[in-house]
Amino acid sequence: MKTRENESNERVWKNSIILIDGRPAQGRPRGMGIYVLRLLPALAVISERPEIRVALARCAGPDPWPGLKGIERVWGSGKNTILWEQRELPRLAVRSQASLLHCTANASPWKSEVPHVVTVHDAIFIRKLTQISGAVYPRQLLAHYYYYYGVARGAGRAKLVLTDSEYSRLELIKKLRLKPGNIRVIPLGVPHQLASLHESEVGKILGELKIPRPYVLGFGAIDLRKNTANLVRAFAQLPPRAAATLVLAGLEMARRSRIPKLVNNLGLKDRVRTLNYVTEKELMALYQGAAVLAYPTRAEGFGLPVLQAFYLGVPVVTSEAGSIPELAGKAVCYADPENPYSIARALLSVLIDPPKAHALAMAGRLRSEGFTWETTARKTLGAYQEALSAR
Repeated sequence: MKTRENESNERVWKNSIILIDGRPAQGRPRGMGIYVLRLLPALAVISERPEIRVALARCAGPDPWPGLKGIERVWGSGKNTILWEQRELPRLAVRSQASLLHCTANASPWKSEVPHVVTVHDAIFIRKLTQISGAVYPRQLLAHYYYYYGVARGAGRAKLVLTDSEYSRLELIKKLRLKPGNIRVIPLGVPHQLASLHESEVGKILGELKIPRPYVLGFGAIDLRKNTANLVRAFAQLPPRAAATLVLAGLEMARRSRIPKLVNNLGLKDRVRTLNYVTEKELMALYQGAAVLAYPTRAEGFGLPVLQAFYLGVPVVTSEAGSIPELAGKAVCYADPENPYSIARALLSVLIDPPKAHALAMAGRLRSEGFTWETTARKTLGAYQEALSAR
């Protein structure tokens, strides 16, 4: 039998408007942007939900979901991330008559008339800048201090804090001193509704990118936790017959990175291929064509690249850092991220042993079935309902 309180909460829920920050998904989305890019379509197909609107910035790029119906776009004019999150989002929330604002990229308003929930993906930004980046520049310095001091302030005012893993939940409690009862773990998903690319299409894309097989797939970044330098050092120890090429995708700021110089110093100029930003289709082809994904991360709040490799049937070499064991279990080959020899040995064990590579790929594919964006969306809706009820 429904109580008056339950009936009141149901009416509030059905008549609510949720405004979601979609700016991270605009332009060239990475990490947090992919999260928003996938979350919105998954929410759109769920019928039993309140009205959802998404906030977008005119200066940040076109609508990331041009064919997506059922979710209204609310356009604002935030010229940079800080002004957008602290001034424009609260204004848009009031203007769109939102009952709840969902901030999707760690930071949230320090002052807002509309209550909010915030997704804080991890607490990895609570480190010295010299531990984060091999190159420091003014814009990065500003962003670092904004996150270092500002995330906890916004999260402390949130109705609920959402995070990607149990590891991240414990880190947020410890490093940001957030209340344990105010945090909800909602893992990310993989696009099970999308089919893998046909092998002919994979071959065509790899040809256009001039990527020869066999190759090891890795990610290039100035963020030191991605451990790109040790991956390059490990690859230098592999015989060319094991893997002719190391492909480093996403090395967008090569001029600020030490990786090109390291590649030259190790005599790997002809064996290492660096790519800037790649499209989602190109990235899928890079995954599918790879002999192995090398992801020797030093710290991780979730590990979406590992999950994507699982979904596409690619064996993975990674580390036991952060949330990786929670995500991957025994479906990967682990290596010591601080020891290039350990990384090289793990890579070689997969590259020269096809049965082992196949077993890892099958184990990863099976594990990926437990992570869907539908589940992520439904748990997120549950958090919205809980936050609205708490009012």
